[in-house]
This record gives sequence, structure tokens and C-alpha cells, in this order.
Amino acid sequence: MTTELRASDIASFLGATLDGDDVLVTGVESLYDATADDFAFSRYDSPEKLARSNAGLLVCPESTPELERPVIRHSDPKLGFVKVVREFFADPIAETTIHPSAVVEDGAELGERCYIGAQAYVGDAVTLGDECKIHAGTTLGEPGFGFTRDESDRPLRQPHLGAVVVGDNVEIGANSSVDRAAFSETVIGDGSVLSAQVHIAHQVVVGENVSMAYGVGVSGSTEIGDRVVVHPHVAVAGHLSIGDDAELGIGSTVLDDVDAGTTVVGSPARPIRR
Repeated sequence: MTTELRASDIASFLGATLDGDDVLVTGVESLYDATADDFAFSRYDSPEKLARSNAGLLVCPESTPELERPVIRHSDPKLGFVKVVREFFADPIAETTIHPSAVVEDGAELGERCYIGAQAYVGDAVTLGDECKIHAGTTLGEPGFGFTRDESDRPLRQPHLGAVVVGDNVEIGANSSVDRAAFSETVIGDGSVLSAQVHIAHQVVVGENVSMAYGVGVSGSTEIGDRVVVHPHVAVAGHLSIGDDAELGIGSTVLDDVDAGTTVVGSPARPIRR
């Protein structure tokens, strides 16, 4: 069923002001691929750049001048756009859905309205909160990389007897892995999002509303605070503490603790001034 939405309804939902005609939109699209039936967003306030878009309705920065087209002004146009798309144009997951090719072991606990994608694996010591999305090929709850060497220097695997606990509203991208703890729990906090090809080792604790881009690896027993932003291809050593609101720059090798609110870059990573 096609969504039909008036510009005035979108403005009211966002608590914003509509300038121009109360047009009807039936879809969403990117700025320069949109048609007259689509709603789109722009970070630009330049009339010249906006004139290149055929979108029927735009949500733009508050600094956008008056235009001869319908515009909603918002302090964060992308945020406004995403809120509208989620509310009116996305199909919500009504009940927990498991792809036929996925494996969910007996003993795993899944919350309400979760999605488990193709070829994903959820082990028997895993607990998922509500409204989690586990995308294709991702593995939760396999043993971590815990070994010790014997007298002949041979690696001996340590049994992993702990669990994986994933909070509510967590999304984990394709081909990622979250290891089972040796003891206690490996934790992904509420609202956190992990991109594709992210590895979380045993006994790592990831706080709430953390974002990790593709190719990140976090070694065992590290604790990551709330609202931390981790950019692509970051490697984090084990047994570290990353404070709340920290930012780990692209390609960084993090070998030391990172204080709250600090941005680090480089290999080895060092704090930078903004």
C-alpha cells in the first residue's frame, strides 16, 4: 500500500514550519534522484544546489532562504528526514522473524520484534533484547579467541562458559561476530549499532548508543562507554577502557585507555585537539 502524506502533516510531526504549498508526497528518495512525488532532505541551504533537485518536498537547514517551492526548515535535516521515514514509510517488524537459513540454537533467548537474517548464527548462550536486527552471515555466541600456552609452547583453548547479552534496539551488520565470554558476559548495550565485518571479542562490554563502522575489531575484556563513535578499520587492544562520548578516528590502533569525550587518531592512537 502506497503511503500518501501531506507536507503539512510532515511539518507538524517534526514541529517545524512549512513554507509553500501543502503538496502530497508518496515516497522518499535521495536529493538528486527524487521526483515530484518524493520527499527528500538536503544539508545544503544554497538555492543553486536545491534547484537541481526535482523533489516535491524538501527538508532543509533553517538558514535556507525563501524558495519558490515547498520547504520545511529543520535544525538537523537528515535527522528530521529519518524520523519521518521511520514513522511513515518503513515497514515495522510486527513479530520476531528468523530467515529459514539462519540457525538459532536451543537455549538462545530472543526478544520481541527481532530480525535474524540469512545464514546468521545465534548460539545457545545468547540473549537478544527487543527490536534487534542481526543481518546476514553474522555469528553471535561462538567461543572467543582465548588460549594459553603449555610447557611446549602449544596453544591450549580455554573453555568459554559465559554468555552474550544484547540489549534492546541493537543492529549488527552482515558478517560480523560477537564472541561468547569465557566467564560472565559479552555485552552490547541498548541502542548500539555495529556495521558489517565488526568483531567483538570475549568479555567486551559495549555501552549504550555506540556506533561502530565497518571493519572494527575490539579485543577481549575492553570496556567501551556510552555514545562512543568508532570509525572504520579501528583496532582496539584488550583490557582497555574507552570513556563515554569518545571518538576513535579511522584506521586508528588504540593501545591505551581513552578518556571520556576525547578524540584519538593514528597508530598508535593519540588524542587530538579540535
